[in-house]
Amino acid sequence: MNKIYEAMDIADCAYLMHTGKLSFEISPEDKYTLAGKEIIFGAEEPLLAHKSDMDEYFRFQTVYAEDRSSIAKIPIENLYKLISTYNIGFSITKNIAKFVELTNQMYLKKEKKLSGTEMASKEYARMYVETVDILRKNYNKLKIDWLKQVVDRFSNSLVFTKGQAFKRSTAKSDLKVETDRLGEYTFDLKSGSILCEEDDIGNEMFVLNRGNLEVYIGSKKVADINRTGTVIGEMALLLGEKRSATIKTVTDCNVTIIKPENLENIASDMNDFFLNMAVNMCERLETNCNLIRGTNNLLVEEGSQSGAPKPPNERQNYKELLSLIRELERYHLKYKFDWMGDLLKGLKKDIGNIRGKYT
Repeated sequence: MNKIYEAMDIADCAYLMHTGKLSFEISPEDKYTLAGKEIIFGAEEPLLAHKSDMDEYFRFQTVYAEDRSSIAKIPIENLYKLISTYNIGFSITKNIAKFVELTNQMYLKKEKKLSGTEMASKEYARMYVETVDILRKNYNKLKIDWLKQVVDRFSNSLVFTKGQAFKRSTAKSDLKVETDRLGEYTFDLKSGSILCEEDDIGNEMFVLNRGNLEVYIGSKKVADINRTGTVIGEMALLLGEKRSATIKTVTDCNVTIIKPENLENIASDMNDFFLNMAVNMCERLETNCNLIRGTNNLLVEEGSQSGAPKPPNERQNYKELLSLIRELERYHLKYKFDWMGDLLKGLKKDIGNIRGKYT
C-alpha cells in the first residue's frame, strides 16, 4: 500500500484515481475502503478551506492506495471548476455522502460500547465546549473585557480540548440553497402533513422555507425544526437510503422539494449547488472523524491496558462544567444579561437530563 496523504498534512490538491482501491484511515482500528474507476477523492479539505476562506486546511484522514492503483493530482483551482459541472459535481458529492454514511455507522457502533458513565463524560465535555463557544460569540458581539477573560480561562483546559470532538454539528443548517430560484419545486403544505416517514426509501431532499416541523423516531418526538433554510434528506437524495425519522408539519409550511430528476436542471441554474452540498457533507465527515477519535479516547481512558477499570473522568468533566457555571452565575448576578440567564437555565436542565439518563 502506498500512502497518498496523512492526517494533519496540508491539503494542497485533490486526486483522481483512474483505477484501483483506496483505504481511508481515521485511526489504526477505524478504516474503510473504496474501489473503482475515475474516482475523485481528497476533495474534502480543499472544499472546506474554500468555504472558510482559509489558505490552508489540514487533512483529517490518512489515505492509502493499493500498489497498482493509477492516481493523478487535481490542482485546487481545477477542482472548483469541476464541481460546478453536473456529472462531476454529482459524483464528488455522492462519494463524500458515502463516506459520511460509512463513518456514521462506525461511530454509532463504537458509541454502543460506551458505558453510562462514559456517555455522561462525553456529554459534559460537549456542553463545556459549546458553552465556551457561546461566550466567545457574545464577546465578539459585545466586546466586554471580563467576558474575554472567562473565555480565555475556560478554553485553556483539557476538558475543552477533549470536548471539541463531541460538538454538535451544525452542517445541516448551513447548506445554502437559493430557493427563490426554485419556485417550480416549492409547495405549500397544510398543518398535519407528513413530509416523510421513518424507514421509507426516499430520494427527495426538502428545504424548509416557512413553518414548523416536528421530528419523530418511533413514537417519540426528538426535535423541532423551524429555522428557515434548514435542509432535510440530502443523504436520501444522493444515496436513496431509508429515512431515519418521520417528519410532520405542525403549522402550515412552505417547502422546496428536490428530486433526482430535477438535479441537472437545478445544477445548471445554480453553479454552486453541488459545491454547497459537498461542503455540507465534508463538514459532517470531519465531525464524524472527530467523534470516532474522541470516543476512542474515552474508551482508552476508562480502561487500563490490562482491561481493569480505572476511575472515570466523568466526575472531572462535571466538576469543570460546574466551575464554569458557577463563574457565569457570579457575573449574571452582577450584570443580569438575559442571554446569560437563558444559557444558565438551559445548562442546568441539560445536566439534569444527563444525570437522569446515564448515572
